[in-house]
Amino acid sequence: MNTGLTKLNSRRMWIVPSFVVWGLSGLGEVEYLSIEQVDSTKTVSFGSAGIGDTTQPVNFANLTDVRGNSLPATIKRPLVTARSQNQTQVYVVGNETNTGFKIARDPAANGPVTVDLIITELGE
Repeated sequence: MNTGLTKLNSRRMWIVPSFVVWGLSGLGEVEYLSIEQVDSTKTVSFGSAGIGDTTQPVNFANLTDVRGNSLPATIKRPLVTARSQNQTQVYVVGNETNTGFKIARDPAANGPVTVDLIITELGE
C-alpha cells in the first residue's frame, strides 16, 4: 500500500457556509514618550501600545459544517481559508491553533461580511 496516498486521503475537511465576520484587524501600534516631574525627580518613560485590535476569535467547537455536524474541539494543524461571498476582503489573522483562529474583515467594508470557511486538517 502506498503510505503517501493513504496520508493524503486521510485528511479531514469541513465547509462552514455563511459565516459572519465582524472583526477588524488592529490599527497598529503607537509609540509614546512621557516625561514626568514630581518635586525634583524627573522620570522618562518610553513604550508602545496596540490600538484598535478587535479581531474575531473563533473556536472550532462552535462551528457547524454544511451537513449540520459540529466540528471537533481540536484539529491537528488546521488550515483555514475564507471565501468571501462578495468583493470584501476577509483574512485569517496570525496563525491557526489546534482549537481555533482569529479572523478579520477589511475595515473599509460597510459592515459585517458573510464568508464560506474551508477548514482542512493537515495533520502531523
